[in-house]
Order: sequence, then structure tokens, then C-alpha cells
Amino acid sequence: MLIQGLLVDAVRVAILLGLTLAAMPLLRRSSSATRRLVLALALGGALVLPLVSAVVPAWRVEAPSAVTSLRGVVTTEALVAPEKPAANPPSGEVTAPVVPRVDVARRFDPAALLVGAWVFGALLVLARLVVGLVRTRGIVRRATPARAWALTAARAERATGLRVTVRMTGELDAPAVTGVLAPVVLVPRASASWGDDRRYAVLLHELAHVRQRDCLAQVVAQVACAVNWFDPLAWILARRLRVERELAADDAVVAAGTRATTYAEDLLAIADVASISRDVPLGALGMAERSQLATRVTAIVSANRPRRPLTRVRAALLVASLAGLVLVVACTSATPIKTDVTTPAPSPLAAPPPVTVGSTIDPRIQTIADEELDRTLAEWQGVAGAIVVLDPSTGEVLANAGRAHGARADVGARSVYLTGSTMKAFTLAAALEEGVVSPTDRIDCENGAWTYQGKVMRDNGQNGVLTVTEMMAVSSNVGFAKVVDRLGGERLQRWMRAFHFGTAPGIEGAAAGSMPELIEDHSFAAALAGIGGVVTASPLQVAAAYGVLANGGAYVPPTLTRRHGPAPRETILKAETARAVTTILENALGSEHSTGTRARVAGVRVAGKTGTASWELPGGREGVYASFVGFAPVEAPRFVVLVGVEQPREDGGGPTVAAPAFARVTTRLLER
Repeated sequence: MLIQGLLVDAVRVAILLGLTLAAMPLLRRSSSATRRLVLALALGGALVLPLVSAVVPAWRVEAPSAVTSLRGVVTTEALVAPEKPAANPPSGEVTAPVVPRVDVARRFDPAALLVGAWVFGALLVLARLVVGLVRTRGIVRRATPARAWALTAARAERATGLRVTVRMTGELDAPAVTGVLAPVVLVPRASASWGDDRRYAVLLHELAHVRQRDCLAQVVAQVACAVNWFDPLAWILARRLRVERELAADDAVVAAGTRATTYAEDLLAIADVASISRDVPLGALGMAERSQLATRVTAIVSANRPRRPLTRVRAALLVASLAGLVLVVACTSATPIKTDVTTPAPSPLAAPPPVTVGSTIDPRIQTIADEELDRTLAEWQGVAGAIVVLDPSTGEVLANAGRAHGARADVGARSVYLTGSTMKAFTLAAALEEGVVSPTDRIDCENGAWTYQGKVMRDNGQNGVLTVTEMMAVSSNVGFAKVVDRLGGERLQRWMRAFHFGTAPGIEGAAAGSMPELIEDHSFAAALAGIGGVVTASPLQVAAAYGVLANGGAYVPPTLTRRHGPAPRETILKAETARAVTTILENALGSEHSTGTRARVAGVRVAGKTGTASWELPGGREGVYASFVGFAPVEAPRFVVLVGVEQPREDGGGPTVAAPAFARVTTRLLER
């Protein structure tokens, strides 16, 4: 009964969290403050739902049972025959009663194992929270009053009506707020050199967290994750809550009159320092998480974004709605309708379903992609990955191999990542089309470190004056940032949209990715977009965009269903521009210093580009997305191949993880 009760409560919580997650698309036009409250209430509801279900009367709903009843089930006792006493025992002997042999294994209680595993997992997650709270309390205790912030703090208090305590610490590199009952804003020592406007924006951001009681919501979310540690929905909602609370705080800053572009630049500057040092403990809310940076910068500079604060009436309605939902879910209990037909269990070795009639998937190519993806993930211990193969002339998806945490998943179409340096091919194409750069130009890459708009853009190496081809070969961030400076943010944005970034590719369930809605000319945000630092897209979108280069400048929408008649074509680039970029991508792979040397295929002309994007994982660890996308043969492209691996081990990136896999896949594709 204990196991049954735990499972029923787990299902109820999963229903509540699932309904909340499903409601998020319906709230996309609402403010982040609204979505943040819904997520926080759902996670709080997940904590109280088992208690509510224990005290309210059950409302039973008949539903087909997932397991059919079986006839003639033999119990374990029937499998043990009692021993018979010896016939005609010898005279004078007393026959002892036979004691049945007890199998120790039959005394094993699976309920104890499940409860023990649940308690162990919950304690681990709670321990992480407690350690974070203790660490944060120690930082607050050792911090000193930030006297230089006194005037700014008074200004922020007048604007918000909230009291704030600001303390300075050398243990953090970015501002943070902590404290459920007595909030404290922690600022780094480097903030002594900040201007008053930046300090004011920081305090408005942190006081927005105080007004929303985000420190309390953080604790509630972590406790909900601890109690439901086995449920991925709890972790998904907790992560979504982290994103929405920061977006809501950013909205409060902009709504208070701070110029959006100035605030975005301040946020990037703070994150640039915070990304190279210490993490913020779990007991505090850090202001500059790298994993959220692209989404936040895009939202800050968006002109049409709803930023209105959440009114008390609307908040009360949301609380009442979530409370009603919790009550309904807590009361509902399914009564299975039993059947008398015994259904055999499916074979664990059942073959995968056949390819649907009319599908573009080529079984042979799909097998190659599956085998090479499994090999790459095993070698590099990636948590997820995809290999997408397109026919550029028709847009047909010939293979779509995907894995996530060891299971098959449509990572290629439904997951999005930062595009990383694969975006540089499109930045170059836009610059060539606009006439701001030519293939023969030489650009000074400043020995790998360029101060631009008060921030530092860095390369992986010390690069001096390079040709455009050499810039592509070594993937110079500085060189391409200078190209963006010539092109301008507005024109770059227009070209990114022309390549269909930020737009769903027309396949059911496919992700659209995201891109900044407004990029100002000569801004650091534009430079980041041009090198793939803030644009997200699915592997399928990136592969389709490279199809433009393979098609001589024409975009063909990807499809999983065979088309009748000619494929639709949209001219994006001039043919000479597509050829120029292709030549640069091909020649770049031939350089001994190229990041893509391992993507070469013997006897075949290949054009392509590596990509290595990074973001922050929980606990301050760095996540990595390693990719390579290219097409072959260059003279008459038959295949566009993209290989992407999330979170490879050690220092794996596009050059070491994805490029060799691309070479193996392409070699096998061209063997037939």
C-alpha cells in the first residue's frame, strides 16, 4: 500500500507539473512576471499536493487499466512443495514436524528499496541546498558594508519603496541577492569602479527579486525538486523558473526608465567578468548566469515585449486558479476497468517500426547516422547528440539520428543550441552581399584580444593580420566582430532572418530557435550575434541554412515527407556570393591551422565549419555544444551533414568531437 500511495502521488504531481508546462505556450504573450508566478505556484503545489490528497475525499474516475488482469496466476508459495515425512519411521524414533525451507530472497521487501532510494535522492538534493544556504550565510557574514553604494541605494529605495542592505564581498564576481526574511544585496569589489547608472540598474534588478520574493521561490523550487528528484518535469520547471524570474527582473529595470541597450551592455560587461571565476552559491540569486545570457539580452532589447508588472488582482486570480487545479488533481483517483483477456508482454527485442510510406528517411543513410552517432557519444560520453543528413537540392531529410541521455530523441529538429562559430559563414555571406568586405581583404585580429565598446572580444590564439580565408580557418572572433562592425547590427539581423533563423522550419513539432529582435549598429551585442554567441537554432535549421551555400544561394525548406513536383526554392544569395563563401570554407579546411582539419575526406572536396558553443550548467560548470556542418562534394553537393554533440567529456569541441564524425559519415555516404 505504501508503494501504491507513493506512485499515485508521483503521478498526480507529474500531471500538475505537466499541465503547467503545457500552459507555458499559452502564456507566451504574457509578461515574464506572470509566467514566473505560475511556475512558482506549480512547484509549491507539487509540495502540498500529497498532503491535500491525504485529507480531501477522493473523486474516482474509471479509466482503462494499463495492466490487464491475468487468470491462473501461480503464487510463490505454490511453487514450494512441503516435504513428506519418512514412511514407517524406525521404532522408538519421534518424527519431528517438517519445517518448510524459507527462501531468504522471498523476504526482500521492494517497498523498502523504493522508499530508501527516494529518501536517499531527496537527501542528496536537500544537502546541496543546505550547503548553498550555509555558504551564502558565510559570505554575508564576512562581507563589509558597501558605503560607496549608499547614495545609489537611497535612490533605489525611493523608486521602489523597498529597503535594501548592500554589502561588498570579494567572494563573488557578480551581484547577487539572498535572504528570505531579511534580503541582502551582495556586490563584488570590482563594483567600486562602476558608474552610478550601472549601480542603480543592478539595485533595481535585485529589488525586483525582493519584491517578487524570489529567494523564497528558489527554496521552494529546490525542495520540490528534492521531493520529486526522479521526475524530470520538476527540474524542467525549476530551470524555467530561473529563466523567467531573471527576465521579470530585467523587465522591471527597463520599465523603470533604464535605456534597454545600456542595460544590456551593462549585463554583458558584468557577465564577462563573472564567467571566468567563482560561481554564486545556491542560497543566492546571481545576476549574470551565462546559460541565460542570450535569452535575456534578446528580451531586454526587444521593442514589443510586454513588461507590465503583475497586478494584485491578476496575481490573486492566478493563485486561485492554481489552488483549484491542485485541489482537482489531488481529489482525482483513477479506478481501473479490469479486463479478462491475458495480453502477452511485448518482446524486448522487437524490431523498430518500419519507415513510414512517403518518408524521406533513407534506411541505409539512417543506419550510418545512427551508428556514427552512437560511436561518437560513446567515445566522448556526450549527454545528447544529433546527426542530420539533408539532400540540399530537394530539402529531404535523409537521416535524423538523435539521442538524449541514452534514449532515442528528435534532437535534430526539437532541440536548440547556440549556433557558435557555424554562424560565421552567414555573417561573411551577408558582408559580401552588402559589399563591406571582399574575399581578398586582410583584417587585423589584434593578436587575439580586441577592446570593442568597452568590452574585450577574444580569440583562442594570438592572431595578427589575416586574410578572410585565414580568419575562417582559425575561427577568429575578433576578425568576424570587425566584419560585423562594418556590416552593422540591423543589416546583420535582416540577413539572419533571411537565412530563416528564428523561424520554425515547417516540420510539425520542430523548434524555431531564437535571435535578438533588435540589434543596434556598432554594438557588442551585434558582434556576439555575428559570431554565434546569442543566436539559437536547431541542428536541422543550421543544416538547411548551409544548404543555401550548397544550392548556389537558394534556400529549400527541409521536409520529412517526399514532395510531389519540384521543391520550392527561395533565392537568398547571389550565386557568386554562395560560391565565394563555399570556396573560403573549402580552402579553410586545407589550412594546417584550421579548426576543421579532421573533417577532411580523402579524394573529396568538402566545405564546412566547426562550432563550439558554451553555457553555464547548474553548479557553475560549463556546458559545451560541439558541432560541424558541411557539404560534399563541393562541385556537385549531394549531402549536407551536421554533427552535434552536447556536453562531451574533457575539452571536447567541434574540431575534436564533431569534425571526425562528419568525415566518417561523409566517407560512408559517398561510398555507394
